[in-house]
Amino acid sequence: MSEHPDDSAPRVPDEVPDEAIIIATARDIGLTVDRSCLPGVVTNRSLLRRYADLVHGFALPDTCEPAFEYRP
Repeated sequence: MSEHPDDSAPRVPDEVPDEAIIIATARDIGLTVDRSCLPGVVTNRSLLRRYADLVHGFALPDTCEPAFEYRP
């Protein structure tokens, strides 16, 4: 059973600035983010969040067969 009753991804409150989230996450995993790089990291995080939301929002039926081989 999921921790989240609506089965959605956990969300960070909107009032927390992206910069603070990035710095805290980097610190938690032992990284430092140079202040001059922070705008680019914020932009990439925003882009990746949109992609993650798209993937998370795509419903697949339980009857969908797995793709064992990728064919473009």
